[in-house]
Amino acid sequence: MEDLTLIDEPVELLEGINSNRGLIWEKISEFKNQVAEFEGTFQHKAGTPQSDEMKSLCPLKQKLENGLYTREILMPKGSLAISFIHKQTHPSFFMSGEMSILDDKGDVKRIKAPMVIETEAGTQRVALMHEDCVWVCVYRTDAKTFEEAELDLYTDNYKNLPIELIEKKKLLCHH
Repeated sequence: MEDLTLIDEPVELLEGINSNRGLIWEKISEFKNQVAEFEGTFQHKAGTPQSDEMKSLCPLKQKLENGLYTREILMPKGSLAISFIHKQTHPSFFMSGEMSILDDKGDVKRIKAPMVIETEAGTQRVALMHEDCVWVCVYRTDAKTFEEAELDLYTDNYKNLPIELIEKKKLLCHH
């Protein structure tokens, strides 16, 4: 997940993102800009090394081997994370903890580990950690570095996704 800040706000913060305007990606982008104004907020841009602050707050273990990129992140209790937009469908493993997430339909769901989640292409999550959480993702990529893998697998702008996927998500948003 790319943006992270420690917050004291309740889950209603997540529920407030989904207004009756635009696609969920647009709503999350607007929310992300609002969150960026809070003190203690930091961002990670796909394809760049993690900042020292991000490394200390959210340790990330990464591995590239045999065409697979594995990424394990620890997100501390009380933090709010806004993920990248995923370019491919892949398995995700929620290993430990409990969080509330805003899903692609704009609904907030409380989930508890352990569980396996199929992350669909086009997914972007906003998550509020109720406990320390560990999340693991596995992707298929031919990238040779972690930075290349991030650029291959994530985007900050849904307009970089295939038009068919954008249209599918538009339909989901309007139901």
